[in-house]
Amino acid sequence: MRNKKIPMYLDGFIKVYRPNESKSNFGAKKNIKSVEEMTHIIDLAYSQSYKRVQDIDFAETVGRDLSLKIKTRLVHSIKLTDKIVIDGILYDIINLDEDRVNHELYLYLEEMYPIE
Repeated sequence: MRNKKIPMYLDGFIKVYRPNESKSNFGAKKNIKSVEEMTHIIDLAYSQSYKRVQDIDFAETVGRDLSLKIKTRLVHSIKLTDKIVIDGILYDIINLDEDRVNHELYLYLEEMYPIE
């Protein structure tokens, strides 16, 4: 049996949330103002990853701005509609990329705004 090196995620922790369905009086989605308006899914350690040119190009083709690319352990429960909070900043997930060989998940994030 081969000894596989366990990856270390040393840049901090992310909190993954699923937004609660809340709409304004005229049916539009409300902006999230606090974490209380979402359901907590999981906390994960992460490491920041290098943003490649093709990553930035991909984000631009879908009309988004790639603020941060991170990697964490592979978790199948995270969805594109989930939100990420890092140090009080809310992020949208632009893309999820699974590396099944190394059991890691890459998250492509767009910074939204500070959150309470």
